[in-house]
Parts: sequence; structure tokens; C-alpha cells
Amino acid sequence: MLDTLFPNHQAAIAGLRRADAVFDEICRDYQLLSDEYLSMNAEPGSQSYQFACDIRETLDGLRDEIAQSLRRAGKM
Repeated sequence: MLDTLFPNHQAAIAGLRRADAVFDEICRDYQLLSDEYLSMNAEPGSQSYQFACDIRETLDGLRDEIAQSLRRAGKM
């Protein structure tokens, strides 16, 4: 999922994940929630609209954190 979100930054993300446990956790959280969000969309009506909105909001926040980390590392 991160490869489509930041297609030109895969090497930088991999390096930061190896060097920074917090960044790695943010990336893992993003991947897990992305998978959950995609599975919810595949099964309409299986979860509440509010829950889907909450997941989307969290994904947006995690995406912003990843982008900020890349900028701080001079990779973006």
C-alpha cells in the first residue's frame, strides 16, 4: 500500500523503517488499517459508516506522519 502512496520513495521508506522503530510502527499501522479499510469496502454494509470515516481519518493522519518523516529525513 505504501508503494502506491509514495511510489518514488520506496528505498527511503525502507531505510527509515530499518533505522526508526516508531516510523516502522507508523508504516505497519498504515498497512493494517489500509487492509481493513479495503476489506470493509469489499463487503458493503459490514461496518458502520462512522467506523469507515474514522479509519479514513486515521489513515490520512498516518499518511501525513509518513510524509513529515520523509521530509525531515530530506527524502522528499
